[in-house]
Amino acid sequence: EPAAQEIEVNEVAPRLKLMVFGDVGADIVSHVPSTFGFGSLDLFMTARLSEKVSTLGEALFVARNDNTVGVDVERLLLRYSPSDYFAFSMGRYHTWVGYYNTAFNKGEFLETAVDRPFFYQFDDTGGFLPMQDNGVNITGKIPSGKLGANYVLEAGNGRAWGINVQPAQNYQDANDSKALNGGLFFRPEAAAGLQVGFSLRQDNLTVPGASVAETIATAHVVFTDPKYEILNEGVLVRHVGPSGPVFNTACFYTQWSRALGNWRPFFRYQYFNAPARDPVWIYATANQYAPIYATGFVGRLDGPSVGVRYDFTAHSALKLQLDRYDLRGLLPANEVTSQLAFTF
Repeated sequence: EPAAQEIEVNEVAPRLKLMVFGDVGADIVSHVPSTFGFGSLDLFMTARLSEKVSTLGEALFVARNDNTVGVDVERLLLRYSPSDYFAFSMGRYHTWVGYYNTAFNKGEFLETAVDRPFFYQFDDTGGFLPMQDNGVNITGKIPSGKLGANYVLEAGNGRAWGINVQPAQNYQDANDSKALNGGLFFRPEAAAGLQVGFSLRQDNLTVPGASVAETIATAHVVFTDPKYEILNEGVLVRHVGPSGPVFNTACFYTQWSRALGNWRPFFRYQYFNAPARDPVWIYATANQYAPIYATGFVGRLDGPSVGVRYDFTAHSALKLQLDRYDLRGLLPANEVTSQLAFTF
């Protein structure tokens, strides 16, 4: 009998692996026209160049607030990893500011909820924290037995603030100061699925007028396994000028979910409270790149989200989410969002 034909595979290169993530959906928000929306198209590429050297590239097509589709080089890294205790990467990376930013990247299929917590949004979709940076990143294990300790060290350009200034400093840093970030996290063997960690980031921001020193402290306690997902994080952002005063922005979220077959109901509560006179947030609201949650509003924003995710294949999921936001001094906002997220 004739031999069975081999399946034909189109390869970019024998060593290059490509994954694609996408999402589309619909949105109904108080005081805003309802809409069908294109979320993003994410091209995620990795390649191993040798036993110790690898690369990572991520190109993103994302819908923006003005209905244009923007193109963004989300990440581009060359990594050298001679052992589990030392891995050096250089390029454009996602910062280790909190747990969520590196555990869940741009592929919405990887997330349980429709979106990230609002203070962990990327700068092109509403965020104010430095979720991306250009520089160097060093990670590795710490010999600690069953404690499972790991470290993270980062040095990058940081963010820029001002009217019509691109926050990500991709080509030229606005000052000689570099953003320094360090963190520790622990994955104890005695509690599989548990991770506890913290980080501390320091940068000097260039804004119109005097420079502002920024300190970002984060802490997280999370537990994940095939059935449960329990995420808890807190962030404190401190801004201070050469002669004061000090402005503190506090935010946190908690998210709980449990798998019931292909269904996964979830609940999340999030809180954000920023001082209205903070000099950095004042320039953020006047910026065409301003976060959507900061545009025209700086203050307290909090509220719950409830939803459900249904995985109808191993590579595609339908999500339905209801959000309620209470904004200090403004009317509450309700939002219903549906999303089809997939990977191929």
